[in-house]
Amino acid sequence: MARMTPETRTRLEGFKAVKVKHPRLDEVDQQVTQAIDEHAGYTHLLLYGPSGVGKSTVIRRIAERFCVDEPHPARVPVVLIEARPSDTGTYVRLDYYRQVLRALKAHVVVKELLVNISTTPTPTRGSRHVTEWLDLREAVEHALERLHVQAVVIDEAQHLMQVAAPLKPADQLDWLKSMTNRTNVLHVLVGTYDLCDFRNLHGQAARRGRDLHFPRYHVDTAIERQEFVGALRYLLEHVPLPCDVNALLAHWRWFADCSVGCVGILKDWLVQTVAATLGEAGATLTHEALARHALQPAQRVRLEVEARAGEQKVEVVNATGYEQLQALLGPPASPRSVPLLPLASPALPGPGAPSMPSPDERSPDSTKRRRRVGQRAPARDPVGGAAPAPLAPKCAFAGAIDIDPRRLQHRETHTIECPACGAVRTVPLQGDGVRFPTHPPLRTRTTKDVTRWIRQDAVWTLWEKSQ
Repeated sequence: MARMTPETRTRLEGFKAVKVKHPRLDEVDQQVTQAIDEHAGYTHLLLYGPSGVGKSTVIRRIAERFCVDEPHPARVPVVLIEARPSDTGTYVRLDYYRQVLRALKAHVVVKELLVNISTTPTPTRGSRHVTEWLDLREAVEHALERLHVQAVVIDEAQHLMQVAAPLKPADQLDWLKSMTNRTNVLHVLVGTYDLCDFRNLHGQAARRGRDLHFPRYHVDTAIERQEFVGALRYLLEHVPLPCDVNALLAHWRWFADCSVGCVGILKDWLVQTVAATLGEAGATLTHEALARHALQPAQRVRLEVEARAGEQKVEVVNATGYEQLQALLGPPASPRSVPLLPLASPALPGPGAPSMPSPDERSPDSTKRRRRVGQRAPARDPVGGAAPAPLAPKCAFAGAIDIDPRRLQHRETHTIECPACGAVRTVPLQGDGVRFPTHPPLRTRTTKDVTRWIRQDAVWTLWEKSQ
């Protein structure tokens, strides 16, 4: 392939700078931005998803926007670093300190801190003394606090959790928690589905952490197919080469299969094809050129297997957590069994008013007339036919529920379990919402061997009967 001219290089760089806006990326962007603006006491946010879905793209976009919107030049709202695998096979926290200080070294505050501190390793010494580590940590904490940093975003954070004995992954989260306690900085850990394993390592980590799944597109669902095709159209319209957009869009299924439903992979594929076409002095972007630069079948198999395994891991973890919680708490209490508390305390008797007699004063012989458990109290039997049984009360859970109907369509399961009483109902989809029908409360808690949607905390998760 011939080398590109400066003019073609400029055209290619312009296409590489195109920022694809699509619903999944915008949704993750909004949630991460909200967490950075106010993390409400939690210390870390785990952002995970398949390779090539656009995780690095979204965090770079967030970091750039925060820095542009910051009016004060002496403040750095977001610091973006990357957890690099260590040469020894485990992550060393010293690399975190170095990267943070180097990212902030342009500011006067950090320059003053680095006068007596070196961020480069000493070649004559095998390891740093413990006081040097403490000096670096204190310098980082002081810099984060003085520059009003709101978040440190760590890309490829699965390497951060690789530690050597006697350390454990939970120790890494405790370390980040201590950093947050000193600086009030949120740590956003971005990486593969391996981060899902570190969600709730212990109670404190569960309370002080949150997680966010960045899924790929599944084009078998109508809405997700429409969103993926919209991102594909946007990219094709910005290609710096003439191309028949409508003809290429007719092969949307092929684009989705070759990119495994990930817009990041799709963008890289188009950039590589455009670069090759420009280098060969090609006139147009063709289907044949795209086919030559598509991922090989073995590569797609690997990506597809890992994506499916990660998605299954997320669903299983959510469903298992819900089942364990139900086993600990037991079945929900019936409305009849919950005692009603008085709205107000009874008024105390005024001066001179006779006091209410105690139960013993009202019935001195009550201790002698105690009935055995299950013994019927004396009463007159009713005359005539039996009174009609009262109507069974309705369960309090009914009406519109916060679950996306697209998820029901995609998984082809419309069966939902009531989180209040455990009743299972098949819900028809009507319009853009999902409504759970009015129903009597389930009196007995029985095991239902049926695939259904269950609610864990505020998240609806698919529970499959094979689990």
